Amino acid sequence: MFRNYFILNRFVLEANASLIGYRIISAFTQEKEKLLFELSNGIQSKFIEISTSSHFEYITFRDNYSRSKKNTIDFFSNYIPANIVSFEISASDRIIRIHLEDSSIYFFIRGKYSNVIIIDKFNRVEFFKNQTDSFTTEIVQEISNTSFISNKNIPGLNFEYQNDYFIEAKNRCPFLGKEIINEAKKRASSVKGLTASIILEKVIEEALENKLAVCFNDSSNNSNMTSGNAELTIDSFSNDFTRRKEFDSVAPALNYFLQFKFSRDDYHEIQKTISKYLSKEFERTTERLNNAQSILTSESKEEEYNRIGNLLLINISVMKKGMEFIELEDVYKNNLLLKIKLTKSLSPKQNVDYYFEKAKSERIKFELAKENIKFFKANFYKLKIIEERFNKSKTTDELKMLMKELKLSGKESSDDHDDIRNKFKHFLIEGKYNVFVGKDSASNDLLTVKFAKQNDYWFHARSVSGSHVVLRVESPKEGMPKSILKKAASLAAFYSKSKTSGTAPVSYTLKKYVIKRKGMEPGKVALLKEEVLLVKPEIPSGCELLTNE
Repeated sequence: MFRNYFILNRFVLEANASLIGYRIISAFTQEKEKLLFELSNGIQSKFIEISTSSHFEYITFRDNYSRSKKNTIDFFSNYIPANIVSFEISASDRIIRIHLEDSSIYFFIRGKYSNVIIIDKFNRVEFFKNQTDSFTTEIVQEISNTSFISNKNIPGLNFEYQNDYFIEAKNRCPFLGKEIINEAKKRASSVKGLTASIILEKVIEEALENKLAVCFNDSSNNSNMTSGNAELTIDSFSNDFTRRKEFDSVAPALNYFLQFKFSRDDYHEIQKTISKYLSKEFERTTERLNNAQSILTSESKEEEYNRIGNLLLINISVMKKGMEFIELEDVYKNNLLLKIKLTKSLSPKQNVDYYFEKAKSERIKFELAKENIKFFKANFYKLKIIEERFNKSKTTDELKMLMKELKLSGKESSDDHDDIRNKFKHFLIEGKYNVFVGKDSASNDLLTVKFAKQNDYWFHARSVSGSHVVLRVESPKEGMPKSILKKAASLAAFYSKSKTSGTAPVSYTLKKYVIKRKGMEPGKVALLKEEVLLVKPEIPSGCELLTNE
């Protein structure tokens, strides 16, 4: 009901009693669609706060407001400082006028067109939110034809009507508002002997004079103000709420209501962020645990690859480079003939080493799977503990503490972070180290310029085109194992023109030494310093792809 005409009328009366004699010394914004006026009478300061947000417009004043030292924009500097002469309201609409010495500030409630404007004595106009020229002309013309008052406005309600009095009253006075009409209808259905016009007039008088109340339902908690619903209404009005806090005037009641709403919204936003995080982490941990368990339950090919490697070693004298297959007697299986696939670009020794390397990779894969099962089980139980804390958290402060421990930011940045990750290949090395690989020139730029942090490691195959690769450093104080650097470098070589080489040089450095100068082509960067690793182009063992190719 804080947007109701008669609450605004009441606010004007209270502002005239409290704020006359003050001087507006600045107007600024530091939140979208919210404008602040700083007032001073030479002794103390106050602030008028106006929200022009669609469906949540309001005006109030506060004794204190914390203005940021940065990220603020000033408004109306050509018209203020200026002394306040009076507060007024349109006689027939939700438009409040703050009359100054040589200009007037208007706050009008029009849904998505709600705005604050200032008009001086020369009819120069400045808007808080930008509007079209046609709308500017229209609103200025409307204001010039509007009568403003600074007293209580009880419209004439005693008129002849044919059908429903309340429908006719709403048609004659659209500014009455549904809260006033609904309250009058409720009383008319239960009170006998009074005309509808007398009932409606009584309701309006109460809206202008009775105590206000912020009412809560049973599910809301007054101590933490984070759950349930609340409503600002007139104390004498009927409602289904079971608990209330009374106020004598509009601004304190509205400020209390806003505190509840913003605290509740903040609580639910943080709650949503943590819930989303836990859901994703449970899903990822469960998936990785299942993958590790499936490796252990599958048949290892280590013995088979070692057997083939030994057979090739025994017969290396009959092998030649360029062969695609070789057929040998398997001395380990009753001399049965075994057809072995070879890589024709490799030498006989390299083909032998290839199978021994595959046997080694199989062994490492199974050993790593055992370690991963322990790691992901521990991580799963850790998440369960966090989930239990989350479910028991009843205050915003408790949730903020949990957010801080989980190193989570707010909704917007969290969502942006998830969205940007989807633009890269994402690998996990040894179940711990996150590596991101660009997919093309555009995503290379995004990865290096926007996503990578200053102390992340950056890789690129030397002297050839290829993907940018970023190894995320979660804690700069902890050293990065050389083995992990080599595996990330192998990925950079694999996703480059060096993919088919036996070994390839890969440049690496910290991201803070990677720069992109103005005019550089997409994907092109310059390195202020670099080191080089000579690695095999491959997706190394213990490297798990977490996203689709």
